[in-house]
Order: sequence, then structure tokens, then C-alpha cells
Amino acid sequence: MAPSNALPRRATYYLRFATRFTAFLAGAFFATAFFLAGAFLAGAFFATAFLAGAFFATAFFLAGAFLAGAFFATAFLAGAFFATAFFLAGAFFATAFFFAAGATFPPWDSTLLNLGP
Repeated sequence: MAPSNALPRRATYYLRFATRFTAFLAGAFFATAFFLAGAFLAGAFFATAFLAGAFFATAFFLAGAFLAGAFFATAFLAGAFFATAFFLAGAFFATAFFFAAGATFPPWDSTLLNLGP
């Protein structure tokens, strides 16, 4: 005979169902939690990789743009320097040859000197 504190058979069926259903819900909860955690971590990983790639791409692009700008600015300034140097050298030699040829300034001074008797 069954002990006196035993539950009726109908109650044991309900408890068996309730415990199994609770275990199923707990498993579903943990499976969902781990799935969402994995999805979140995967998304965070890919977002980090994307942002790192974007950062480095931007850094290299800006470095290239800066170096290109520095290169063209240097080329421009070198060109301006040489243009100024050659212009001043030309002006210097023109003036030197002008006076070396016996010319005076203003030019009519020398022509007036040649108009004597």
C-alpha cells in the first residue's frame, strides 16, 4: 500500500508535466539568451572591425592627401624660388651689361655728351 503522504495519481501527472515544461522553458530561455549574446558579440566584433578599417582607411587617405599637398606645395615653392632667382639674375646681368657697355642712366645723358662740337 502507498504511503499516506503520497499525492494522488492525477497530481503526479501534473507535477511531471509542470517540471518538464519548466525545464523546457528554462532551456529555451538559456538557448535564446546565449543566441542573443552570441549575436551581440558577433555584431560588436564586426562593428569593431568595420570601424577599425574605416579609421585606418581614413588615416591613410588623409596621410596621402597631406603628403600630396606637401609635395605640390614644395614643388610650387621651389618653382617660385627658381623663377625669382632667374628673374633677379636676369635683371642683374641686364643692368651689369647695360652699364658695362658704357651706357648711363638716364640714356639721354650719354647722347647729350656725344652732341658736342
